[in-house]
Amino acid sequence: MKKMNTALIDLMLQFKDKKITVLGDFILDHFIHGETNRISPEAPVPVIDVQYQQYRLGGAANVAANLASLGATVYLCAIVGEDIFEAQVKPLLNQHHIHTNYLVRDDNRKTIVKTRLVAQEHTLIRFDTGEQSAITEAAEALLIDLLEEAYLTSDGILIADYEKGVVTKHIISVLKQLQVKHPKFIAVDSKRLDVFRDLHPTLIKPNYKQALQLLNMQVQENRVAHAQSLLNRIQQKTHAQRVALTLDADGAVWAEKGKEPLWVQAIKVKHADVCGAGDTYISAASLALIAGADSGMAAKIAGTAAACVIEKSDTAVCNLAEIMEKMKGQVKAIGSLATLVDIVVQLRSDGKKVVFTNGCFDILHCGHTRYLQEARNQGDVLIVGINTDESVKRIKGAGRPINPLQDRMDVLEAFSSVDYIISFGDEFESDNPAKLIELLKPDVVVKGENYEQKDLPEWEMIKAIGAQLILLPFTHGTSTTHIIRRIQSNSERRNLAKLKAL
Repeated sequence: MKKMNTALIDLMLQFKDKKITVLGDFILDHFIHGETNRISPEAPVPVIDVQYQQYRLGGAANVAANLASLGATVYLCAIVGEDIFEAQVKPLLNQHHIHTNYLVRDDNRKTIVKTRLVAQEHTLIRFDTGEQSAITEAAEALLIDLLEEAYLTSDGILIADYEKGVVTKHIISVLKQLQVKHPKFIAVDSKRLDVFRDLHPTLIKPNYKQALQLLNMQVQENRVAHAQSLLNRIQQKTHAQRVALTLDADGAVWAEKGKEPLWVQAIKVKHADVCGAGDTYISAASLALIAGADSGMAAKIAGTAAACVIEKSDTAVCNLAEIMEKMKGQVKAIGSLATLVDIVVQLRSDGKKVVFTNGCFDILHCGHTRYLQEARNQGDVLIVGINTDESVKRIKGAGRPINPLQDRMDVLEAFSSVDYIISFGDEFESDNPAKLIELLKPDVVVKGENYEQKDLPEWEMIKAIGAQLILLPFTHGTSTTHIIRRIQSNSERRNLAKLKAL
């Protein structure tokens, strides 16, 4: 399990190298938040005291925002009206680093806006405005030209079809021709999945309700078992290579040709707002598959990403740092220094304060517990460098370590105060963590009070990177050396007692 989870992180770090084209319906989500504690005297309706309102990218634009937040370069092929482009649309696209030169701006089309009135975290009503009819031939021709250009430079295409008139039969036929000449990864999220069957999609993502509609079936009590029984029929009807059938709180079931169905349970969250979670799921799943994941890995990444966004209010996105934070209870020991460096970059981009400490951590005791917790209190993330067995032997002598490296790392992983662990002492043939500090560039370096700046071999490197050095007090009399001495002393007394008894 640990190796697989480390592989998940290595795989996610490849997302930044991927280029994805998103085709679909541009929607703007408008949220009006307020409170209500009285009924209107004019009619039996609640009065909302508006506190704030905000705009978020929705529909295909939310898919693009999710992909960009996960690190990919995104080309959004969609149609927007000129009505609110400069005021609301363009700033949001720029904020999410989404390329705007593949958008068709139509003077005669009103941008679709979904306005939700939310009070006490409950949506009371939704108003939809904007053009939802089929796009004009002129707009279609422009979109096709841009789509062909984006397609050829992309690693894959994700179709987010909300049936708002953008993804026409002609555009699908053009995609089919492109796919024949230049095969690409294609993912589809749509209520009408059967119309994309000629594309032979790499991945489709129906939810349970959409799957039932596709097959003209009725709801059954055991949704998981029922969903699994539908997978083959869905594949036959859609010609999809993979199906990810999402079941909200019940997770998702996956089908892949020639393999047994896979059920991945959902991560439980306390307060769920599922608005846009499906966009996050297919975005993360698609990037994972493009990066080389199998279905199990893709499902795990997608499920974790979805859990991150449903904990947030309104339409939301998540980044790699948040997904790694969700996974860190399972992934703490990082086998690759390059991987850990990338993780730290992600953490720092998310505004996290990174703390570093190091040691042998041979026989862990209450002094270690207090020290590590206090070290963690100095920032948001604690990275622990742990000396390899060879390094400990050089530092402590031939009788050490008592516990081998893997055992020491396993124990450290159980500490809630520890976020990431990396071993050192072999690669650089040095027992000095200066090289780690140079590469990780933590904000804070924590050491024990028995050190002074002048005695630290890594002090020059700490100064060079501009990190803060904090010396923490030790719990006296609790060192590993003292524990070993007590064990040896007790053993000697027992042996002496046995000799006297003879």
